[in-house]
Amino acid sequence: MELEKAVELFLKFKERELSPRTIKEYASDLNLFIKTVGNKPVESVKTADVMLFRSLMNCSPSLINRRISALNSFFNFLVDMEVIEKNPVKPSLRIRKVKQRVPEALTREEVERVLEVAKERGERDYLMVKTILYCGLRISELLSLTPSNIASHRGRFVLRVVGKGNKERFIPLNSSLARELLSYAEKFKPDERLFPLSYQGAKYVFNRIKERSGVNLHPHKLRHTFATFLVEKGVDIRVIQAFLGHASPNTSARYAKVRDEVMFKVVDEVFE
Repeated sequence: MELEKAVELFLKFKERELSPRTIKEYASDLNLFIKTVGNKPVESVKTADVMLFRSLMNCSPSLINRRISALNSFFNFLVDMEVIEKNPVKPSLRIRKVKQRVPEALTREEVERVLEVAKERGERDYLMVKTILYCGLRISELLSLTPSNIASHRGRFVLRVVGKGNKERFIPLNSSLARELLSYAEKFKPDERLFPLSYQGAKYVFNRIKERSGVNLHPHKLRHTFATFLVEKGVDIRVIQAFLGHASPNTSARYAKVRDEVMFKVVDEVFE
């Protein structure tokens, strides 16, 4: 089996468990590998081919690691399918200890300006910004929301969010955002997306808000701002992890367990 055909099978197999954006990244990384080493039979790919690919990458350490990770997942898939006997990707090919730059958070004044400009652009753009800011969502999570994701729990409204690895979490809504989302959602059918944009479309919206507000803005910066506000209020790290859908540092791939009452109290106090 040649690489192009194997990549096609791999992406087809993964498309049900991964987001469209991740599938797109996999396709880009794997096709770049094929362009580098040629569309050879998968059985003939050696560690030397992967080393060549890595040596020719002129990009950031994090992107190099992402591409090596994509190759690793691809060849592990082929091993599982018994197409090849062993994975040619070696752990030593990754760049260790990539220094992560911590994104800056917006100030309260910048938040007000961004929300003001977003509101001027219309209800959709305003709620895109506010929902990330008040719920700490990833952009992929925001764009997948439908009216059915707004649920009632113990007399309060929450967002049911499906994050990385199809892990589900419930995020309490503060009263003002709940009212605004419910009113907005009335315009859509239960299974229609509330924000029917592609990732590039959403990026365009945030860039326009950035230009008009004069605030350096992108979706992840809003998510980081949400977390920063919680930290400033002294919110326990386990609660923050529950909101963001991060894995607990004390357990592998499990979310910290936090009582509903604590999370409801947080949204009431931090986002009045």
